[in-house]
Amino acid sequence: MKRLITYICVCFLSCAALSAQGKKTARLSFADGFEQKHSYVAISTNALYDALLVPNMGLEFNFYNNWTLHVNGMWAWWTMQDIHWYWRIYGGEASVKKYFGRQSQNRSMTGHHVGLYGQALSYDLEAGHFGRMAPDLSYGGGVEYGYSFPVSNELNIDFSLGIGYLGGRFYDYVENEDHYIWRTTVNQAWYGPTKASISLVWLISSNKTR
Repeated sequence: MKRLITYICVCFLSCAALSAQGKKTARLSFADGFEQKHSYVAISTNALYDALLVPNMGLEFNFYNNWTLHVNGMWAWWTMQDIHWYWRIYGGEASVKKYFGRQSQNRSMTGHHVGLYGQALSYDLEAGHFGRMAPDLSYGGGVEYGYSFPVSNELNIDFSLGIGYLGGRFYDYVENEDHYIWRTTVNQAWYGPTKASISLVWLISSNKTR
C-alpha cells in the first residue's frame, strides 16, 4: 500500500513539472486542420464495455486549467434461462484528471492525462452451470494514465489504464437441476490493473477558435 501511495505522488509531481514546462514552450497548431477547441463538457462511452454487452456512459467537466471531473456509470441485465446464461452488472466510477502537454493547450480534454479514481460495482455472472456473484458493492480506486487524441473537430478517442486496489466479497455457485448450490465465499483484495478503457469522447459546450 505504501508503494502505491508513493507511486501516486510521483505521478502527480511529474504531471505538475511537465505542465509547467509545456506553458513555457510554444503551442503547437493543429496542422491537420482540426479546430482549436476549449470545451467544458464531454460525453463518452467505453467501447471495451460496449463490446462486453455492458452499456455505459460518462460525463466529463473541465472546471479549471485542464483539470477535469469525470463520472460514468454502467448497467447490464441480460438473461437467457434456456442456456443458463446471466449477465448482470452495474456500477460507477468518479475520477479527477489533469491534462498536460502541448496538445492540451490547444484543445481541452486532449493529450496526456493522469488522475485519481474511485469505483464501485456489483455483479452476478453465470455461464453454463457455474456462476459468481457479488450482491454487495465492491469498492476500489487507484491512479490512471491515459492519452486522448482527436479524430475530428468534435470527437476524440481516449486510451486509459488504471492501477490500484479492488476489494469486496463474492460467492461462487453451481446450478443443480432447479436450484443453486453455494460453493465458496471469497473476500477479495486485489492490487493491480483495475481499469481499462478505449473511449469515444464527444466534445460539446465549447468555444472554438481557428
